[in-house]
Amino acid sequence: MRFHFNLERLKNLKERLEEDAKRIFLEATAERIRAEQNLVDINNKIKTENKNFIYQISNNLVSIQEIQQWRSYLESLEKEKIRLGEIYREKMAIEEEKRKKYLEARKERIILEKLKERKFEEYKIEFQREENRNLDEIGIQMFYRKKE
Repeated sequence: MRFHFNLERLKNLKERLEEDAKRIFLEATAERIRAEQNLVDINNKIKTENKNFIYQISNNLVSIQEIQQWRSYLESLEKEKIRLGEIYREKMAIEEEKRKKYLEARKERIILEKLKERKFEEYKIEFQREENRNLDEIGIQMFYRKKE
């Protein structure tokens, strides 16, 4: 008598689906991290440019035309920051969605693994019962042979 789990193919499929979901989730996480880094970079650039702008103005090193150009440049950086912020929020939402799918796939695999473990425990109990029946039968036969 050998243990056979009827849902082994399904369990293997769920394992592959979980691995795929995990890979997709990790890719989404990497994209979110890149978007976050882009946002940090633009914030740092804005801070640096603002400091430079203030320094230039406070030391009267720029003309009115240069101030207007710089102001325009800073506004474009702010617009880029807003755009990158929106991308970051989208990436976070996608990452959360992929995380939920991964956790669901993981949960399904774990359920099948627990079912397999439970079936294996039932198999071991049944195997032990069968073994005991066989030993009892052998004992009974030996008892009757000695009697004869």
